[in-house]
Amino acid sequence: MVPALVAGALVAQAGLASPAHAATVRYAVPGGSSANSCTSAAPCSIDKAINLAAAGDEVIVASGSYNTGTTSLSNSQVAVNVHGVAGQPRPVITTSANYGLALFGAGAKVSDLTIDQTGGLYGLNVFASGVLVQRVEVHTSAPIACTAGISGLARDLMCVTSAVNGVALDDSWGNGTFALTLRNVTVIATGAGSYGIRADANGDNTNTTNLDISARNVIAWGIAADIRSTEVGIDSESDVLLTNSNYDKIEEGGGGNVTNVGSSSTNQTAFPVFADGVTYHQALGSPTIDKGGSDSGIGTSDLDGNPRKIGTAVDIGVDEFDPTPPDVAFDHTPKHKTHKHKSFFTFHASHTSTFTCIVDLRPALPCTSPFKVRFKKRGKHTVQVFARYAVGNVDPTPASYTWKIKMKKPRRHHQHHHQHHHQHH
Repeated sequence: MVPALVAGALVAQAGLASPAHAATVRYAVPGGSSANSCTSAAPCSIDKAINLAAAGDEVIVASGSYNTGTTSLSNSQVAVNVHGVAGQPRPVITTSANYGLALFGAGAKVSDLTIDQTGGLYGLNVFASGVLVQRVEVHTSAPIACTAGISGLARDLMCVTSAVNGVALDDSWGNGTFALTLRNVTVIATGAGSYGIRADANGDNTNTTNLDISARNVIAWGIAADIRSTEVGIDSESDVLLTNSNYDKIEEGGGGNVTNVGSSSTNQTAFPVFADGVTYHQALGSPTIDKGGSDSGIGTSDLDGNPRKIGTAVDIGVDEFDPTPPDVAFDHTPKHKTHKHKSFFTFHASHTSTFTCIVDLRPALPCTSPFKVRFKKRGKHTVQVFARYAVGNVDPTPASYTWKIKMKKPRRHHQHHHQHHHQHH
């Protein structure tokens, strides 16, 4: 929960005039320079790129791994835009700092990032108005996984916390009237006493606080309650309005309101079916598949970059289920006829998959590309590669390759020459 005084000060900050500054593009790469150049020719470390950005700056974070230790990534300037490169693997920020990433300036934007945090206070803290947060994944043991704006749009966002009394997504403040829009968000809190979404309006009886969350296609999951909405002070209002969303237990206090599940036929209480407890991809049979709704706030792709609509309708949550089984193909194989007893294969699948290999009639074993195998015996051999998609779909037609290891022919010319040479002596 953010104290009303702090919240009011930060909201007031949005009205300040920006200093005269030509917005620049700053570049961060793993192992970047500790200098503050941050140009494409001389990219800098991620903390320098973000923490020293000026109002309106764009910070491009290259793919790769960043370990920031106890150094918080934090910036209070207005309209700072921090993002990975869309379509590229999301940069992974590993941190034990109080803030994995904190942006406090109005109009802040953040996209295409992954934050893995141990300890600390907030995984992602975008505490500002007029924000855009999209395609961000946060895993933390901190008390709050995400604050994704007090107003603006957050979509294709996943926030997970394991903290006792933790909050996966927090929108709690005082002083002002703001509306936050959530689209295709998955928020998971697994610790005792935890909440999926917490929306606490903290009025001080002199300033009106109107807190509104408009949520569509949201999965909210907590232990104490999936969604909590409370009001403190006579001039406070907290409303969490949900459509096409998956949640069950709600907690309302002081007049706070959460859409009662039964009041909207598009909401559902049946547990989502997840393929795993890390990525929270949907598994076959999940009630959330094809049960979302579309509007102008829906993004074009899910967290993984897959099309946002696969099937008859968009899905509920951050993940769009793809029922198409993966297809695996060889990129490199041995020659069909070879003398070599060592064989080398490379292969790929149409989806991000795990692989199983079968060599001749040996037991199936997990494998990766490149795959190497050695044979003592000559003759025909066969390798089959099966792909399994994260959600459980298995390639029904494994890639199969058969080749023959031949016996080397005697080098007769060399033997004849050797015999002749011996007779000459």
